[in-house]
Amino acid sequence: MATASNLAPFYRGDTKSFNLTFRDANGDPIDLSGHELWFTMKREIGDADDAAVLQKRIVFLPNAESAAGNGVLILDSSETSAIDPGTYYFDMQKVIPENPPLVTTLMSGRVSVLPDVTQRVS
Repeated sequence: MATASNLAPFYRGDTKSFNLTFRDANGDPIDLSGHELWFTMKREIGDADDAAVLQKRIVFLPNAESAAGNGVLILDSSETSAIDPGTYYFDMQKVIPENPPLVTTLMSGRVSVLPDVTQRVS
């Protein structure tokens, strides 16, 4: 079952790290070891994936942190600089390649992108 949770706001153009913890309905950790997670941000929930303002795939290494359901999502400045300030919908899905793929939504909610003052980085 997906956790409904809002992510902390961040400034457009900033590098942002989100420390994430995933638990199942019983509160037990969801083992992320070696799994690919897809992070998607959209203006509206019904927007096509091709219209997403940001999509990122990350693989959690097989280690104790991943086995305990803990991981870090890092959005780098080149990714966030292209996002207009506003509030967006997001979700995080674990995808296991099979035929068809086994997809589990782990988290969904809203995230706000704040306007930046300084836009130059060099």
